[in-house]
Amino acid sequence: MSKMVQEIFINLDDSGKLTSKENICVYGGLVFLSKKEKDKFITQYRGIINNIKCDYCKGKNENCNKNCPEIKNTNIVPKDKRWLMNYIKKYYVVALVIKNDFVYEHIKNNKAAKGRFIDYSIRRMIKEIIKNLIKCKGIDPNKKLKIIINIDQQSTKNNGYYNLHDGLMEELKYGIVNYNYSTTFIPIINGDLDISITYQDSGKSYVVQAADLLAGTIRRKMLEVCNNDLEFYKFLDNFVDLKIILP
Repeated sequence: MSKMVQEIFINLDDSGKLTSKENICVYGGLVFLSKKEKDKFITQYRGIINNIKCDYCKGKNENCNKNCPEIKNTNIVPKDKRWLMNYIKKYYVVALVIKNDFVYEHIKNNKAAKGRFIDYSIRRMIKEIIKNLIKCKGIDPNKKLKIIINIDQQSTKNNGYYNLHDGLMEELKYGIVNYNYSTTFIPIINGDLDISITYQDSGKSYVVQAADLLAGTIRRKMLEVCNNDLEFYKFLDNFVDLKIILP
């Protein structure tokens, strides 16, 4: 009899870009500890979307061609957004906030460097997710683990990616040696590890759409409070289960 494989689904989307023209870049994410949990989320999220989607159609309902517009953070009305966000927050939600003003200009102005920094940032977030789940007994680090990561494909055009898969394997399974500082970061997964990364069209993925709504909501809140870090961190603490602030 084969051993049961632990599965974790991490779904990410970004709001804002890593550029000198913007103050912050945010990645929002939803984490599911099983396919059953993910499928339950999709079924109920789709049900909410089906209830409101006709309000966002530019055509007349009697001439509906079923080609519904994607409901995004940029076009949703407040009451519908509250409905969706209240449902999203019932699950494990995470946020990665990058303060662009504190990132070196040579990184922001070079596509490859920017891609490596984004990879590093996402690895940091995913590693913290795994560490947190181990601490909370959500996963057993000694058993086989499969991590399925879904990212909006549009973000690859904006920020680029370097080698996210191999970087995550090093972070989680093999450990990393920092030769500059003679420091070794030990692995946190002892069992077999399988990592799958897919870049999805958000228009066809409800989990990525939800991540987009989450990221956009967080970014908009930070822009509202401007430089009031205390208010923003208080909001984040009440809003997400795990946050990473970089650099």
